[in-house]
Amino acid sequence: MRPVTALIDLSGVLGGLIVELLRSTYGSDAVREVPHGVPLAEAVNRTRPQVVVTALEDADDPDVPPRALTRLLTEHPGLRILVVENDGRSASLWELRPTRTWLGELSLQRLVRAVRGAM
Repeated sequence: MRPVTALIDLSGVLGGLIVELLRSTYGSDAVREVPHGVPLAEAVNRTRPQVVVTALEDADDPDVPPRALTRLLTEHPGLRILVVENDGRSASLWELRPTRTWLGELSLQRLVRAVRGAM
């Protein structure tokens, strides 16, 4: 089995589109979805992905990572977390530093480049 490149923690149409796009780019074995009801931290522990793609609900300060992200980044050095924001119109990439990299308006090409750059 190939290593997991991306772990997707998004549901609905947007999540489905991102899963299909990344699977067509990296292969179906390289992209996994967080099973319904499984906490993200547990899924990360099981799969050890290079990148997690998720969304945050109403972050207090977009320049400060929420505690859950900080914990994941601390426990998994090298992990990058791509946070889809504004209903898929923009995204940020979080790394251990922790530093937020603003990616601007989200497009399919920018999503692929962000995931590829996060590896």
